[in-house]
Amino acid sequence: MRYLFIIAITLFSMQSIYAQYGYGRGYGGYGGYGRSRMGSMMGASQTPQGPTEEPPTAAEIAEERLPDYVAEFELDPFQTEVLRTYLEDYFNKVMGLQKDETKDAETMRKDFERMQNEFKADLKSILTEEEVEKLIAMDFSNSAVRKRKKNRDN
Repeated sequence: MRYLFIIAITLFSMQSIYAQYGYGRGYGGYGGYGRSRMGSMMGASQTPQGPTEEPPTAAEIAEERLPDYVAEFELDPFQTEVLRTYLEDYFNKVMGLQKDETKDAETMRKDFERMQNEFKADLKSILTEEEVEKLIAMDFSNSAVRKRKKNRDN
């Protein structure tokens, strides 16, 4: 049962990354977003859309989350750098899996579980079992980040 809970949290986290950073096909003119096809066919003016926002890199996501992890687990500088490396590697693998359109859903799920287990094994080199579970379950919604920051400042 605990294993299913961890998988559910992990899948929710992936969805959070999709929603927060716009991965997938919702941006950039896919699926009907952006300029109307009918308008462009009817001779509508071609105004520039402006710069499109690039999704953040794995390094940027790791850098954004690292201060919360350091504060929560009171990591020393060495542990912080090791965690940064683990996070970047993990997020690169997850993003690569998300972009791979050749795999079916079941294969992707199995690959993601394998990556998750490898990530947990890496984390156990610098954190306890309880801290690893807590790190995996941390919420990075805007409200949760604000709440943690407010608690640290008080």
